[in-house]
Amino acid sequence: MIVNFRIDKNLVKRLDELSSKFLISRSELIRHAIVLYLSTLENLGFYFKPSLVIPKMDFYEERNSVTFDLGNFITISSFVISYAGIGEKENDSITTSLDKVAEIMANQAKIECLCRFIEPKVALLSTGNDVEYSLRFLKEFKSKFNGKVILASTENIVSTTQSFFSINIIGMRDIKIRNTPKRGDRIFLYGEILNGEEVIDKRGISVKKVEKLRNAVIEGKANSIFPVKSDGLYSVCNYAASIAGGKAVLRVKGDKGCPSTAVIVTADEKPLNGGIEIGEIF
Repeated sequence: MIVNFRIDKNLVKRLDELSSKFLISRSELIRHAIVLYLSTLENLGFYFKPSLVIPKMDFYEERNSVTFDLGNFITISSFVISYAGIGEKENDSITTSLDKVAEIMANQAKIECLCRFIEPKVALLSTGNDVEYSLRFLKEFKSKFNGKVILASTENIVSTTQSFFSINIIGMRDIKIRNTPKRGDRIFLYGEILNGEEVIDKRGISVKKVEKLRNAVIEGKANSIFPVKSDGLYSVCNYAASIAGGKAVLRVKGDKGCPSTAVIVTADEKPLNGGIEIGEIF
């Protein structure tokens, strides 16, 4: 009888090395291995039971995200971004088209993925609005975000007069890349701190610029990169400094926040043109 099955390429390599060493075919070696293993199970019984090794799963929080470390450099990251009061509903604080809201939100999601070294796999969309309104937003967001987008939930019980959208991004994180600030690093700001209606009229930092800054970290030209979020510039600089075991000293006011229309980079020297030095980690 012929039996087909899949095995890891590294195991195939080990099989070929042994078959060459003992001058037998790969198939014959596999047959010998199966016979020996079955014989061991039959003779040792209770004292020898095959089991799957379940790796210890560690997880850690990082601002609005959580990362699960499965071992062997395999990590899954998830982060959430939410928008409320911006859209086409009658009680929205900022009135604009769903197309524009989707553009801003997708842009933020892309920038946060780049700063976290995450390859996005799926985006789960939840809304506080009716199905029709939610499906319109889903269509716009899908056209602007690279990756699978799923409408996870909508508000079907009560009628709402304000827009609410929440996106949960899930992806694979490359933990081989160090994103570690150091004491003595200078802090550079790229982009603009935009909030409120400023976000509608201006764009802030481009995704392409963030890609270049991300690559600067990968290439060792910078030590770390972080998005500026709604908690403000001072908060993200303090967060970076806490990782370095130091304190952030800023030369500008850092209370304003934004939806990732700006990022900070810590480095010995300015990695790319266009940024301004705003402080240092002591």
